Amino acid sequence: MMLCVLNSTAIAWLATHEAFVWLAVAPLIVLQAILMIGVQEIKHQGVHRQFLVGTRLNDAVGVFAAGIFAANFVGYRYFHLEHHRKTCQADDPEGLMYEQTWPTRWISLLGAAEQLWVAISTNRISRRYLPPHAVWRWRWNNALIVVFAGALAFGLYEVPRLVVCVYLLPYCLFAWMDFWLTQAEHYGVRISVQGPRRAPCEITTDVRMPKALSWLILHRSLHRTHHHAPATRWFHAYAQSTVLAKDKPGGMTDLPAFVATWMRLGPRLWK
Repeated sequence: MMLCVLNSTAIAWLATHEAFVWLAVAPLIVLQAILMIGVQEIKHQGVHRQFLVGTRLNDAVGVFAAGIFAANFVGYRYFHLEHHRKTCQADDPEGLMYEQTWPTRWISLLGAAEQLWVAISTNRISRRYLPPHAVWRWRWNNALIVVFAGALAFGLYEVPRLVVCVYLLPYCLFAWMDFWLTQAEHYGVRISVQGPRRAPCEITTDVRMPKALSWLILHRSLHRTHHHAPATRWFHAYAQSTVLAKDKPGGMTDLPAFVATWMRLGPRLWK
């Protein structure tokens, strides 16, 4: 998170400089997109209350991290925990989104639109899983998202180049990169009827990245490791993934291999 803030500051300084040059800011925009994948993982870790010690601080950071992607942190928590209980079963809440996936490889080019659609859909679907005591926090979180969207629109009007460089371009690039990671999570897994849970490591995939890159994104791509042990803190995930691969081989790939498989077989569908 701190790296993302520092990088945002550097991009803002370059974007508002009189001698603005796109080539100077482009590498930082790419880095910002990569760091935003890590922020996405902060949201995910926060849902499990594994990012920071202390419920209130963890949730406050989670709300902020989710808000960057127009996601409702409160709704996403109940949606995601239900997904863990019913992973790849007929009543898995993720099915309500993947049932609507376009069966075409062209969706790989719609990363930003797809990311926003997922945030909105998750928020809408999550309403049915909210306990009564959480409804007011869900509504309050929605209000904060509206405020963020308004501030973003105002910024686009007042300082368009700044907002484009600091947020919009990194967001679009982030969304395209994160698309592949989310597609890989349970790719090719058969959807079962309601019944006994299958072993998480049998229905989930770890996408191994170069170690430095994996640390930059807080090991977001190690989804098999996460489902195997949801209480794993992000900084333990890489080592845990290595141990899991030795104890229970399979369920692991690298990104180029997954992209090649995806291009051959098409997008993840709910079937």
